Amino acid sequence: MNLSAMPKPFLSQQSWYLATLSSLLDITSNNDQLNYIFSSKLTYTYTNVMNGFSASLSPLELEALKTTPGYISSIRDLPIKPDTTHSPHFIGLNPVFGTWPTTQYGKNVIIGLIDSGIWPESESFKDDEMPNIPSRWKGKCENGTQFDSSLCNKKLIGARFFNKGLLANNPNITITMNSTRDIDGHGTHTSTTAAGSKVEGASYFGYASGSAIGISKISHLLLT
Repeated sequence: MNLSAMPKPFLSQQSWYLATLSSLLDITSNNDQLNYIFSSKLTYTYTNVMNGFSASLSPLELEALKTTPGYISSIRDLPIKPDTTHSPHFIGLNPVFGTWPTTQYGKNVIIGLIDSGIWPESESFKDDEMPNIPSRWKGKCENGTQFDSSLCNKKLIGARFFNKGLLANNPNITITMNSTRDIDGHGTHTSTTAAGSKVEGASYFGYASGSAIGISKISHLLLT
């Protein structure tokens, strides 16, 4: 949304978005009569990287939204497929010289990942050799099913989950793990590949024994 188009009477972007959504009508035809059904529902408001919102809209409501003041573009919520990363060797990192040691292995860097969550008990999230959390950090660890904020530390400094869009689209769905806890392992795998602490004696069921370490081993992590 184009923030410059927000009328001055609105004190916040959220109030503007709510008013915009309340003006959208899902128009259907029944026995030659028009039934006006309001079914818009604001799920998230974005005010940092971009200005906009997430909402559950019918096709007609979306078309109506496109004619409102301030509209720039819209993106349909689509399923995503899990992806993964490759090893430091594959991307040409050298532990003795070059980018890796020059950047101090990610010191004072905060890495944010949007994935399947986190398994905080993994040794890759231990913070024995981690520096203090940067003072610029403003995030938080969110409590949820089988996840307590006390599980965060100087390595795992933030954990949040966002499922309001899923619930809006599937109101009858049952979420068995309503938290940031990882239940399929993918989020734990990608986050530790990116910034896992060093773990000695790691192996795959006894095979390929060695040390497991993330590319940016001293970076802090935020998981969603």
